Amino acid sequence: MSNEIILTEIFVDGLKIKLVRDDIFPFVGGGSKARKAVAYEEYLRERGYNAIVTCGGIQSNHNRAMALMCARNGWKCHLCIQGSEDRFLQEKGNALCDRLSGAVCELIKPEDTAVAMDRAMEQLKSEGWNPYYVIGGGHNLPGGTCFVDAVEDLKRKCDAEGWKPDYIFHASGTGSTQAGIAVGLDKSGWSDVKLVGISVARQFERGRQVIVEFANMLAEHYGMPHDYDKKIQFTADYLMGGYEQYIPEMKEYLENVMAKTGVLFDTTYSGKGFWGMMQEVKRLGLQDNNILFWHTGGIMNIMK
Repeated sequence: MSNEIILTEIFVDGLKIKLVRDDIFPFVGGGSKARKAVAYEEYLRERGYNAIVTCGGIQSNHNRAMALMCARNGWKCHLCIQGSEDRFLQEKGNALCDRLSGAVCELIKPEDTAVAMDRAMEQLKSEGWNPYYVIGGGHNLPGGTCFVDAVEDLKRKCDAEGWKPDYIFHASGTGSTQAGIAVGLDKSGWSDVKLVGISVARQFERGRQVIVEFANMLAEHYGMPHDYDKKIQFTADYLMGGYEQYIPEMKEYLENVMAKTGVLFDTTYSGKGFWGMMQEVKRLGLQDNNILFWHTGGIMNIMK
């Protein structure tokens, strides 16, 4: 399987935008979580794990990718799913993939996540499995190093084209993707490229804090200076009420973009990130800059 970056271009509102197409990453349904799943798969195989416990919401791309990755390997997967059983059983998209994957799907309240995951770990161990605790969203080392590698591949491709981004935007959720890209930019010699995460769920303080902490951990892993407190650019100005929330204007805009470009955007993840990016481009007057949008997926969320 190739982990190579796929680059395309689209024209929107008179602006040429390069896209990293992780939305069509060729594994377990695509998206940034599929890229992470490949990294976890290698990590777990090398260390002899044969089960995982993880968590996420009903339409969690992370849960879907982890569940299908486990199914592919014959590993046990226990998903602690934050939400109601009625909604989980009714919806399609990621929820349907979870149900079809053979994973154990335990519906829980968000505040019970840690207790439920610890309990699942002990249960799997008692059954003779060797489980690995995957922090929600892929917040372990493999979930960040895969994006460090991806940035280095991106730079090679851009160097070959004689092109370099001034700004990279993306939808920022649990923070491991943004941390990985940030460290990757420094490691590859692109420290002057500005990376902006558009929050899809978290408020500013908490969202930025977890990105900084994970970036520092990754940088330490690579033996690099690790003080990302002043380097992380993260905005929560386009939350529109929170996770899975959006405004009609954004939905209509994304539908027009999809009709004109053939690139799919959901309203929960990458679509919200793309909308936020376009607002920032207008607000800051960035139209003359080289803009790259890292499309992290979300197609399953359109189909829920």
